[in-house]
Amino acid sequence: MCELCKKAKNIPEYGHLINEMLKEDEARLEYSKEIVKELRPLTRSIYSSMEWPIRLIEPMFEARTAYAVPNNYFQNLMLDGERLGNSFAHGAMRSIFFVGNNLVLFSKSVNFKEGKEFLTSLVLLHLQKGEYDSEVEEKRIVIRGNIEKPMKNLVTGKVEKKKVSFLFRHEQVKGRIVSKERVASSAKFKGVYEKYGGAQMKSASMDMEGYAITVPHFSPHPYLLQLSDKFGYSNNKEFQLAVEDYFRAHL
Repeated sequence: MCELCKKAKNIPEYGHLINEMLKEDEARLEYSKEIVKELRPLTRSIYSSMEWPIRLIEPMFEARTAYAVPNNYFQNLMLDGERLGNSFAHGAMRSIFFVGNNLVLFSKSVNFKEGKEFLTSLVLLHLQKGEYDSEVEEKRIVIRGNIEKPMKNLVTGKVEKKKVSFLFRHEQVKGRIVSKERVASSAKFKGVYEKYGGAQMKSASMDMEGYAITVPHFSPHPYLLQLSDKFGYSNNKEFQLAVEDYFRAHL
């Protein structure tokens, strides 16, 4: 177990945040089951290869795009050949992390109906060594999976074979972290905004963390960043720069 994993299990505030999130996901799932007759696609987008409800307290890292604009926020994830939504929204997540020797992918998206939240997608997938590939280079880390595996449909309760594929990249972020002030005056950043819906669009990651990152990357989950000082980092940027240490330790 790496040092960051040990710290995560010994910081009560982090455990509380994760447990509350998982309780919220349980409630969201129950509502998804209630409304499934009205929203039939929910029967094809909520799967787990792990026991559910799940209880885990691990450091989690989000696979984000370069710049991470709201409607192109997460790196791509395919379920049975269809791309799951990669937009930023309340409750959404696309995280990878390690539980023991297994790589775990936890991706979910959330929507509202009549003032209540429900899951529009959920993929909770564990991969043993040999079920995924990785490349660990000096300035880049790549993790890819392309596997068909029995998973439980959490809406219907049936076990089905599902194909999940992804290629997540973390480019070295040193020198690629751009402050709010530089972003505001950056013609390149405005060009990215234009591509994804308008120059007035904000960067969700910049709003939360105070900076944007100009390459695909793995970012500490917001719960980690909320407690960066307790994990031994003086600020969010310092925590972000240390992300690759976690993956090098496990890969």
